[in-house]
Amino acid sequence: MLRRPQLSGPAGPLLGVAAGLLVAAAVTLLQDSTYRANASLVLVRAGQPPGNDPALARATETAAALFESRAVTSSVIRNLGLEETAAELVDRLDVDAQEGDSLLRISALAPSADEARRTAQEASEVATVLFNDRFGPQTTASIWEPAAAEEDRVSPTPSRNLALGALIGALVGLGLALVSLRQPRRPRAPAPPRTPRTARTRRTAEARPVVAPAEPPAPGAPATGPFVMPGFGQWTVADVERLLAEQGPAFPEQRGELELTLDTLRGVAGPGGSLPGDVDLVIEDVFADLIARSGSTR
Repeated sequence: MLRRPQLSGPAGPLLGVAAGLLVAAAVTLLQDSTYRANASLVLVRAGQPPGNDPALARATETAAALFESRAVTSSVIRNLGLEETAAELVDRLDVDAQEGDSLLRISALAPSADEARRTAQEASEVATVLFNDRFGPQTTASIWEPAAAEEDRVSPTPSRNLALGALIGALVGLGLALVSLRQPRRPRAPAPPRTPRTARTRRTAEARPVVAPAEPPAPGAPATGPFVMPGFGQWTVADVERLLAEQGPAFPEQRGELELTLDTLRGVAGPGGSLPGDVDLVIEDVFADLIARSGSTR
């Protein structure tokens, strides 16, 4: 009778370390080089220095959302001649808007340090111009730190990969050795003889037709409400909230930008939710798709 081989002594951990190093080396060779560049924007309100203003914090969140908007991503891709989609560009960008801070930190990943720097700088400049066009001069954004690439690449990191591969391999090898030593070999129990009743039951189960569950009914199209577009200088927060509630579900990809813009408008609203007349163009630009879907015209 052949005996099952056992990984006794240090053989298991050593074999695990060797296997882990081989896997880590292969992963390192297959990984593409990635570099990171960092930049930052600062937001200020007219006549005030940067500070922990709640309205300014909401504006910072709005500025961060612009980096995922079609206006910014399409401009960056066109200006730099990138061969990627807007979603792929957004995956390479990281925007950090800390609570209560007027500073917006941007980082970009790319296969080369120069491409990472140019991507972070272009995205910062496009977002700055777009924010100032929509919300200036009450709140303005400017580049605080120009984009600069880090000297060391983000990945791959051979030393970290090899160390992690050796550690995981040693742990796996040790675990297999312990299981091999402590788990006795158990004889296999003979299968019970098949009875006529068991055979009839199986044949009955095989002959029974399988009925697929009924599919749920398709959801109906969202209803459009009779929204009436206010006149010039007559927009209120309630008008924007109603427009977003009625037409917003039809544009889920814009939900984040629309809600942050609405939150910023609440911060500049006057008594009773009235909005200053100079934000009409901002509302009719950001919420243009929702206004068009409502069918309302001025």
